[in-house]
Parts: sequence; structure tokens; C-alpha cells
Amino acid sequence: MKFMELSYPVEESSPKWPGNPEEKVVYEQEIQKGAACNASSVFHHMHNGTHVDAPRHFNPIGMTIDQIPTEDFYYTAPFVLELPKGKGEKIQLSELMNREEEIRNCDILLFSTGYSELRERSAKEFADDFPCFSVEAAEYLRCNFPGLKAIAVDFLSVDSSVTGEADGFPAHHAFLDTGMGKPYRTLLIYEDVNVKKFRELKNTNEIQWISAFPVRFKGLEASPVSMVACIK
Repeated sequence: MKFMELSYPVEESSPKWPGNPEEKVVYEQEIQKGAACNASSVFHHMHNGTHVDAPRHFNPIGMTIDQIPTEDFYYTAPFVLELPKGKGEKIQLSELMNREEEIRNCDILLFSTGYSELRERSAKEFADDFPCFSVEAAEYLRCNFPGLKAIAVDFLSVDSSVTGEADGFPAHHAFLDTGMGKPYRTLLIYEDVNVKKFRELKNTNEIQWISAFPVRFKGLEASPVSMVACIK
């Protein structure tokens, strides 16, 4: 048994949604400067880096990150869906309907689009017009698979960086269900996940479980996570 980390380290240079605040580290005390210890403070924007969105992200009365049951962050039936995507391309309903049986048997669906290859080469290019979801695809996943608890993507957001804000972030609403459809339920959204790590495996059936526990910031809409896969 071994462990595979799927969260990216948080850095001041981490790629982010256009317009998000920068990450900032302040070294309050430093041994090299005569202090008794090293102690630092961090300004972290909740939607930078590998993180999970709770319903409160787009619903003023939706569940906050501290209200979601702990078991919803633990997955024993993960499935990695390979769907190559380039800039601005959407994950479409038809592509998911072709994989219905596999999706039905999983509790977290991880999308491997290959787009994250840009992340280390150019943070600026990675953050520009990345892949996203059609509303129909997002609603299909939320409404038709009661065993599915979450989706995870290897790009920055389920909505387009070009049109998402102007359109009202429709994919986020569809996944989190802020009143768009029935039955009411929510799918947690993990963004900027290092899904390409699974390419190290001969077979993704080797994944025993995945945990992605958040920091329980009371009353907030999202949190950074440490996502880890246990491999046979």
C-alpha cells in the first residue's frame, strides 16, 4: 500500500482564476534574524490551489464547509475519466452518457483532460481559457447518479474563465444545485486537482480510496484540501 498526493503545494506563484487575490506569506519570526523560532502567517484565497466548493459558494443559505458531513469527503469507489480537452473546450453531456455504467458505480468522478500539463510550464497560460463544463453535463451528473458525491477536475474551474462570470457561473450552480433543478442534492466540486498523477499507475483500479478533508473554516463557502489516494 502506498499514498499518492493529488493536491498541489500552495505557493505565491500558484495559478489562479483571473482576478483572484494573490497568495501572500508573511514571516513573523525567523531564526536567521535572531528570533527563537520560525513563525509565519498566510493570506490564502479559498479558491486558489486545490480546493473544494461547498453549496454556500453560490447559495446564500447553502451548506458551509463546516456543515458538510465528514464522510462526504471520503471516497471508496473513485473513477478516473479520460477526456482530452484543449483551451475553451467543454465537457459535454454526450461524452458522459457514453460512460454511464462506470459513472453509476463511483462516488467521486475525476476528470483527466490533460490540460494540467500546462500548469508547470506556464501558470499564465494554464489560467487562460481552460476547459469547463456544459450545464447539461453538470446537471446530468447531479441528477442521475445518487451514489456520486463529488467531481474533481484538473483545471481551475468548472466554469469558463472567458464567459463564466457573464453567464452567472452556470456549471457551479448546476453542480451545487442552487435552485436549478430537481431532485435537490449537491455535488462537491474539487478544482485544480493533480489528476495526472494517476498516469503513474498501470491500472486505476489500483486506487483503494481517496480522502480530501478540508480545513473547517466556520461559515465559509470553500476550503483548501489535502487530497490523497491510497494505492494497492
